[in-house]
Amino acid sequence: RFVKLRAYWPDKGLSTESPLYSLTTLDPNRPTTSFSVVTDTHEDIPRIRALNKMIDWATTDFLVHTGDAFHWIDSEEQLFRNWLEPTTAALDHRIPLMYARGNHELRGPFARELFGYVPPIEGRFYYARDSGPVHLMVLDTTEDKPDDTNVYSKLNRTEEYRAQELAWLRAHVETDARVKAAPFRVIAMHQPKWGWLAEGNAAWIDVADAAEVDLVIAGHTHRHSYTPPGPDVAHTYHLLVVGQDQVARVDATATELKVVVTGTDGTIVRT
Repeated sequence: RFVKLRAYWPDKGLSTESPLYSLTTLDPNRPTTSFSVVTDTHEDIPRIRALNKMIDWATTDFLVHTGDAFHWIDSEEQLFRNWLEPTTAALDHRIPLMYARGNHELRGPFARELFGYVPPIEGRFYYARDSGPVHLMVLDTTEDKPDDTNVYSKLNRTEEYRAQELAWLRAHVETDARVKAAPFRVIAMHQPKWGWLAEGNAAWIDVADAAEVDLVIAGHTHRHSYTPPGPDVAHTYHLLVVGQDQVARVDATATELKVVVTGTDGTIVRT
């Protein structure tokens, strides 16, 4: 990189390079897939490392982090030190990361730069991926408070963004062939109640139900919960909330979607 371009003897910056790495991209034609889910690590490096130790990386096709990796984002140094570096060390430059933005990632002076460090190819924080029998939709539930909350000083503009995201989700489940063809449909997002929405979350639930989503995996509450479909709930999907010190392991075949939630103390929380 040139620091100053001159007619003769331009000034060059320091050269840097990394080793070459390779990874295996997700394959929708595989008969099986396995992935792990963590959440709400909140800059706690010992917690991140403890969660990483719980994961069988040799059989994990990708890692899902469902948000709140930070309290808020101040700087590039903090972003690397308190999340990316301990996380990518476990990924070993070969395992893909699927990231669902949490509400805390909208806060802080460096929050608007986050996309440059975990950039989906679609140019937004909501997208879909296919791995074996699973069609995964990653959604962005943004803030848990209204845009006009006084502590945000009228800097938040999430209502229009969420309307665009809902329009994308509706179009996606109606037109993407894999939504219907995949044996299982899974949504990963941060807030289990879909975030703060001026009009409520009924429209989002309706889209998920119409798409016959099988499983929604979320975080945000810092504790485990599980809500199966039934006559007393407003949705037809299984809703799993992963606790702060837990790993959810998801294994899928063409006929079975199996989830095991394990705490860092070794306790099996849910099967």
